[in-house]
Amino acid sequence: MAVSWVTVLALAATALGASIALRTLAVPGRAPPTEFQLKSSRIIRTLKRVSDKDTLEKSSCGRVWVTVHSPELRLSTTRRLQDAIELNWDFNGCSNVPKQIGLFDARPEDFSQALRTYPLDSVSGFLITNVSLGDAALPGGWESGGGYKGGHCLWPRVAAGGDRVDTYNCLKIQPTWMEDNMNKIAELRIGELALPGTHNAGSWKFNTAFNTASRDNIVLCQDRSVWAQLVHGIRYLDFRIAYYGAGHEDERYWLNHNMVRVRPLVPLLREIRVFLDATKEVVFLDAHHFPIGFYEPDGSPIRKVHAGLLEIVQRELGPHLADASEFHTGFGTRGPKLQTLVEANKRLLFSYVDNAIVGENNWLWPILPHLWANTNNPDTLLAYLDRAISSSPLPHARSPLYSAMAQTTFNVWDIFKGSLRVSADAVNRNVTERLGTKWRNQANIVSTDFFLGNDVIDVSIALSVERGGRL
Repeated sequence: MAVSWVTVLALAATALGASIALRTLAVPGRAPPTEFQLKSSRIIRTLKRVSDKDTLEKSSCGRVWVTVHSPELRLSTTRRLQDAIELNWDFNGCSNVPKQIGLFDARPEDFSQALRTYPLDSVSGFLITNVSLGDAALPGGWESGGGYKGGHCLWPRVAAGGDRVDTYNCLKIQPTWMEDNMNKIAELRIGELALPGTHNAGSWKFNTAFNTASRDNIVLCQDRSVWAQLVHGIRYLDFRIAYYGAGHEDERYWLNHNMVRVRPLVPLLREIRVFLDATKEVVFLDAHHFPIGFYEPDGSPIRKVHAGLLEIVQRELGPHLADASEFHTGFGTRGPKLQTLVEANKRLLFSYVDNAIVGENNWLWPILPHLWANTNNPDTLLAYLDRAISSSPLPHARSPLYSAMAQTTFNVWDIFKGSLRVSADAVNRNVTERLGTKWRNQANIVSTDFFLGNDVIDVSIALSVERGGRL
């Protein structure tokens, strides 16, 4: 179904004197459900089945979910809001569409408890509230170390219904989703999983003295730490590693966004180690790009620099590293079963973008194909990914994995006037919808910017469970 967005509507001011923006999808007529509606209904049913006994998410038909608005909102000339909460809904295929939706700060029982309520006049869509997520602590004991298994709700909850609450959900963390669903996904090979990923995972907050808002707009791709990404449920981390020749060896390796250094590498590797020590999850780490310090002017690798990086990775993550020479199942295959990695307690796969270095270090996993459109146009990006995912994986690929890079790319003019947060906002909702429909059978890793602006984690979990059920 061709989906078109209706013009943004300004709702009446709330009691606080601010307003929200409401955007909705076109309402389908009474014709038989389209292919999109049928697929959307199936993914909603799957998501309901994998919810934790309906304590986090409940619905008899359709679904609601919470995301976080990545761009800053200007509420007035003097008021600005970061991390505005978005409420999303999809009731395609349902005979009764709810009449209202509400934001709650506890499990929804009755609309009288809602912080805000809004009328619904469309089958599917989203609205941006004037309420900020704020500095929401990670629940379940996961703020800085291992906590309770299972999914846990952060404070924002959403519910929809008529006079009573029929459907509800929350903004979740899913720190142990693989273990929670192991009886359903254990036999899947890693290339058969649906995996949520983050593009430029280390570009979330500067660790340097020089920092400006304008630079934030064109450098930072995430707004949650690597630890928080993993706890929320991200399982693929896209790292861009640079080398600077001053200081202690550990201090020379940084995560960059292209030529801009953002975070030192070693502390982030230690966050990954703490997560792996605390869980039975499998994590996929991708050395995707080496923008500075790894190559001679003629393009030949500086082996000492590469060797230094590999020594650090083995030192920090060694006990969890899955040796490719032991677990790789050959070119053109989908890789080892998830259960094989978990039982061996080798749950960190390290992919490396340089074939020459991989050839000299057979524990490294080969280059992971990245489906990259290299465009600043969201429609061109999505059309490219539709084609590329439908023809993936390639029959003789070296890696069992591949990543759909679901973000636009700035051109030279965008650097002066653009914002990665705005660009992500133009893509993320479409990625959620595409993953549950057009990409549902083929997608492996889907990597996004500002991942809380989409529902890729929950949809990926549901798709993995669905695929496991087919075996």
